[in-house]
Amino acid sequence: MLKKMPIRLRLTVMTVALLTVCCVGLTLVLNLSADTMAARIDAALVLPAKEVGDDGQGDGNPPSPSSSIITPVPSDDSQQARMDFRMNSIIYMILVIVGGGFLTYYISGKALKPLHTLNGQVKNINVHNLSETLSVPPTKDEIAELTVTFNEMTDKLDNAFMMQGRFSASAAHELRTPLAVLQTKIDVFKKRKDHTNEEYDALISVIEKQTHRLRGLVGNLLDMTNMDDNGEQSSICLKDVFEDITSELSHIAKDKNVALILDCDNSTVTGSTDLLYRAFYNLVENGIKYNIDGGTVKVIVNRLCKEQVSIKIIDTGIGIPEINKKHIFEPFYRVDKSRSRQLAGAGLGLSIVESIIKKHNGMLTVTDNEVGGTCFNVILTI
Repeated sequence: MLKKMPIRLRLTVMTVALLTVCCVGLTLVLNLSADTMAARIDAALVLPAKEVGDDGQGDGNPPSPSSSIITPVPSDDSQQARMDFRMNSIIYMILVIVGGGFLTYYISGKALKPLHTLNGQVKNINVHNLSETLSVPPTKDEIAELTVTFNEMTDKLDNAFMMQGRFSASAAHELRTPLAVLQTKIDVFKKRKDHTNEEYDALISVIEKQTHRLRGLVGNLLDMTNMDDNGEQSSICLKDVFEDITSELSHIAKDKNVALILDCDNSTVTGSTDLLYRAFYNLVENGIKYNIDGGTVKVIVNRLCKEQVSIKIIDTGIGIPEINKKHIFEPFYRVDKSRSRQLAGAGLGLSIVESIIKKHNGMLTVTDNEVGGTCFNVILTI
């Protein structure tokens, strides 16, 4: 029943119950002590006096046994005093309990006023005003701490909603662009009756290119939502993985005039070979794509300790502005949209990379290369 009461009323009921127990116990003790004291006083008043002789001295004879046993009989005044004391103690006890209850209700109301204010502010929070922060009371107590925690939670929710909105808008835009190209080409093609073989080939080429783009985009979206399945877990030699990656990307690096450098020890990790291969492939490929003519992409793998391995992919490319670093792992985010479009980027690569690293209990950060460019740092726990 107490669980259904408001906190203020619950505190009042509990305090009244405690006061009742204490006051009843104290009243019983006081009445018992008062009765004992009154009995001693009555007994002292009825003790027999010694017999006095003619010479004014006591006769020296002790009282007889029959006369030494005296049962005090309380007088009417003594009995009335006891009754009055008991009645007054009960009245005072009730007054203390009632007064304590009202005082507790009043004080608890004052103490819980910041909580009541916080409750009213929280009720006014909705999806449209998550960015608004609640005023923190200056009390520096649990309520102030709760307010700060609530503000931090709403900030995270607001960021999540904003990211979801950007994701939806970007996904719709990415999907709409190839569909619009296809629709335009088909509409133009339908306006004429007769077409040459070259025109058919051109239309088929456009359809094939845009379909391939749509397949890649949808595949990336599906990969982002299906990261829970890490595949078969096995022991992976990172040096072998990067040798395969550099071999596969060597033709792209040659076309861009970018040198690939490996500095890897024989460190091994446990995880999904396919997922880690894809993550590191994306990082190395980005290092090549966004590099300068005659630049380098260097991969450094070394063991930090018994349980951690460090992987660094360092390029000498165009770099990433500091203001953009905290957003590059968001889906569809592109630092340079025009340049990314030329390189056929949809902005999902780094988001997928981060998801894969997190699934392997790893950490991914990005820093600047000292000589220009970008350094992606990956820490994997064995």
